[in-house]
Amino acid sequence: MNYALMVYNYTTNLGNEIQTIAARRFLPKIDYYIDHEKINLFNEEDNVKMIMNGWYLDCEKAWPPSESIDPLLISMHFNTTSSNKERLKALLSDESIEYFMNHAPIGCRDYSTVEFLNEQGIDAYFSGCLTLTLDNGKTKEERELDKGQDYIVVNSEIADEIISFLKDKTDKKIYRIQQDMIPSFDTSFPESMPLWLYNLSSFYDYEEKLFMAENLLRIYENASCVITDRLHCALPSLALETPVMLLNNRGFRERFDGLSNLLLESDIDSYESNYNIFDVDNPPENPKDYLKIRKDLIEKSKKFTGHINNSYYSDISQREIFERNNLLLSRNAIGTRDYIRNVLKRMRQHEKDISKKEEIIKNQEAIIDKQKKMIDEMKGSNSWKITSPLRKIRK
Repeated sequence: MNYALMVYNYTTNLGNEIQTIAARRFLPKIDYYIDHEKINLFNEEDNVKMIMNGWYLDCEKAWPPSESIDPLLISMHFNTTSSNKERLKALLSDESIEYFMNHAPIGCRDYSTVEFLNEQGIDAYFSGCLTLTLDNGKTKEERELDKGQDYIVVNSEIADEIISFLKDKTDKKIYRIQQDMIPSFDTSFPESMPLWLYNLSSFYDYEEKLFMAENLLRIYENASCVITDRLHCALPSLALETPVMLLNNRGFRERFDGLSNLLLESDIDSYESNYNIFDVDNPPENPKDYLKIRKDLIEKSKKFTGHINNSYYSDISQREIFERNNLLLSRNAIGTRDYIRNVLKRMRQHEKDISKKEEIIKNQEAIIDKQKKMIDEMKGSNSWKITSPLRKIRK
C-alpha cells in the first residue's frame, strides 16, 4: 500500500503545515506529496491512502479530488460563507455530491460544516480537528521537566495590546509569534496574484515550511502558557498540554463552532478587566473535554493507515535541526532584503506614476481655468448682451 501526504505550496499560513504534521503522524511511510490545490490532478495506477483533514475550497478547480486517492475524509472544513459563487458551485456540483456520497460519513472539523453537508443530504458528523492528536512522545515526567519554561507566547492580531497589558502583570519573557510568513493575500493562486507576492510565497518549499511549522510547535510545547486567537495555535497547545487561552476577537465563529468550547475562551475587554481569568504566572489547567475527541480521532486515523508514530517530531538529529535553522535564518535575511528592495522599487515607480498624473491634472486644471475665464469674458461682452434676444429665439 502507498501513502500520500497533503502539502500546501501556495499558502503562507503555517497553520496549514501544522495540520499536515498532524496527519503525518499516522503514516508508516510517505510515497507521494500531493499539493492541496491539485488534488484533482493526481493520477497513479495504484490508489494511495491520504488523510484529507483541513480547509477547503480555496481552489474550486481542484474539487472533487482524484479517484486515485483513497481518502479518509476527517476534520474537514468547507468555506461555505464565501462570496465566491464558483466555490459553492463546485462544492454543490453533481460530481461533488456523488464524491461525498461514495466516501461518507464525512468527519467535519466544526458543526457549521456538519450542518452544511447534512442540508445536502450527506451523512456527516463532528470529528473535531486532527491537530488535537499531536503528541510529543514524552513521558509525564519528561513533560514536567520540559514544561513551564519562563516565557509566554502571544499569537494574535491584537498582540501589541495584549503584550502591553501583560508587561505590567509579569516578569516573564513574552514572545510575539506570527504563523503567517508574509503578508496575507486575497488569493493563493499564482495566475491571479501579483508576481512579486507569488515569488515570496514560493520562496520556501513544502519541506522547509513543514520544518518551520515543527519549530512553531516546539515553541508552543515548551512555553509556560499561550494566548492566541489562531485556531491552529490554540488546538495544538491544548493537545501538547500547554495552558492556553483563546481570544475570540477574530470572528469566524463558523470555523470555531464546536472547538472553542474545548478551550478557555475570553475576549480582550473581559480579560483586561479580570486578569484572573488567565494569570500567566499561574495559568489554569486546560479543560479536558477534548480528550474524548482526541481518542476518537486517533482510533479512526490509526484504523485507516494501520500506523501511528510516537510523536509529531521529524526523524532528524539535533545537529540537522541547528543546520536547517541556520540555513533558514540566512535565507530569511536575504529574502527580507530582496522583499524590501522589491517593495521600494514598486513604491518609487508608483510615486513616479502619481507625479506624472498629478502634472497632467495640473495642466488640465490650468486649461479649464483658462476656458472658464474666456467664457466669463464672453458673457460680459457687449456682443453677448446684444445677441441675447436671438439666443432666446433659437431656444
